[in-house]
Amino acid sequence: MKERLAISYVRFSTIEQLGGDSIRRQTEATEAYCKRNGLRLTDEFRLKDFGKSAYTGIHRNATGALGQLEKQVSDGKIPKGTVLIVENLDRLSRQDIVTAQLLLLNLINHGIEIVALSDNERRYSKESLAANPFELIVSIMVMSRAHEESRIKSYRVKESWINRNKLAAEGKHINIRLPSWLESKNKKYFVTPSKAEVIKKIFKLYLDGFGTQSIAQILTKEKVPNIAKSKSGKKLWHPTYIQRILKSKEVVGYYTGTTPEVPGFFPAIVSEKDFYTAQAKIKSRQSYKGQKNHNPHPLSHLLKCELCGESIVRCLGNGYFYFQCYGSQLKVCDPTTMSIYGTEKALLEVIANSGPAASRIDDQSSRESLQEIEALQGKIAEIQKNIAVASEMFMKTPSEAGTQILQQMEIEKNRLSRDIEAKRNSRFLLDQRANWKEVKSRLEKQLRDGGKHFLEVIPVSVTKVDGKLEFMRHVPTRDENEIIALREQLRAFIDRIAINIPKMNATIQYKNGEKTHVEFRKSHSYPRTYAYRKQGGDWIDLGKDPIR
Repeated sequence: MKERLAISYVRFSTIEQLGGDSIRRQTEATEAYCKRNGLRLTDEFRLKDFGKSAYTGIHRNATGALGQLEKQVSDGKIPKGTVLIVENLDRLSRQDIVTAQLLLLNLINHGIEIVALSDNERRYSKESLAANPFELIVSIMVMSRAHEESRIKSYRVKESWINRNKLAAEGKHINIRLPSWLESKNKKYFVTPSKAEVIKKIFKLYLDGFGTQSIAQILTKEKVPNIAKSKSGKKLWHPTYIQRILKSKEVVGYYTGTTPEVPGFFPAIVSEKDFYTAQAKIKSRQSYKGQKNHNPHPLSHLLKCELCGESIVRCLGNGYFYFQCYGSQLKVCDPTTMSIYGTEKALLEVIANSGPAASRIDDQSSRESLQEIEALQGKIAEIQKNIAVASEMFMKTPSEAGTQILQQMEIEKNRLSRDIEAKRNSRFLLDQRANWKEVKSRLEKQLRDGGKHFLEVIPVSVTKVDGKLEFMRHVPTRDENEIIALREQLRAFIDRIAINIPKMNATIQYKNGEKTHVEFRKSHSYPRTYAYRKQGGDWIDLGKDPIR
């Protein structure tokens, strides 16, 4: 007699159950049943739906294991006589009795036998139901009870959620899981002072231009205790947790567990201005993929080809390193190259010696205006997100109160948009996001520390395009975090640096509309030297090019 195929199906509703005994219990019982009854259970048919509710039916969609099994059965890809083994019928469905029963009968009608192990290994098949129709009534009772249990639980959870949100809207204390920096005592919330200082430090570093990776490195290097609640006891800082803190509205006192969110619910740690400025910076960085190595450079992603608009990339060829337009590998731009060392060092010197609106950098009102704009933009992004969530919720359960909430959100968004436009028209506004004096000081330090050997470069890849182009990266000779901070501040002032490699010139385009033109020249005798000048100025010799 041919050995029949068995299918094991294991499911539980919440992912937290992974840490329990559910998997082992269901798996061992299934294997024992197959062994006793001579069934063939292969790894291919050990189906699992972890963290998927049978009450909502999400386990039956295209991504669910049961949903995929249903399709295979309907398509005739599962042989008749196959045995589907479950712990109980409620593992298959906790939906309403009609939907659940149709699922059961559809499987049985396609020749699948279903075994419920915990119900005395009760079998459901065409033959068993024909011999004893009472078994169908049993299945209805089991599935009906499962649906009712889930319905009551869902109702209680919903009522608890509604009551909690009502109390929160009234400013009353509620029992919830708090962020790591908050504590609850005598029905009041308190901030842990030591953790609050760490959060303030994180925001300051981020607003100063440091990324989450750099902040994690700084906190680890300075041995700042991790404020996260960790069951594993790990205390290392991680960039994802840094970003979670930066995005958490609890740091400005909001309770976010309800719609609309409740302001002033928790003690605030940072100002709303700093928080929304950080949100604007996070959003602006989302379109920038960033460098995937640990060797940042101040001008990365600012250098563009004047001819085709593609990025200027650092390459290796013929034994030395050079700049080349990325479009040249696509054969849409000129393949001419330029010196890395000379070009970058010259550009940084020009920026340090001129900079945007140098005569107006002391106008503190300009800087504050732009910071306020960033904060307003961050608020608008948050309101748009809340509008999307609320719209979806109120579409399911329309109400007059819901309509009013949406209208209030739209009014607030429009008001903020008008505030932004007014500040943009302010006569004090310059497009700058940091104090230029600080940037200038950092630039001068980089150039002073770097000397003639501002860059050292090594190849990191042998990947070739059209047999010619190899990508490379540089090895910094100074502190990486300082370079990263400088890079972010330069991006705040500079829109782009357009380089025309064949003509050996560049245009630095600042965000306030100002431009600086730079010309380059190199000697063709050895040792090769490099020089630059601003348009109409004197030539400045950079000396020997050390990269060659």
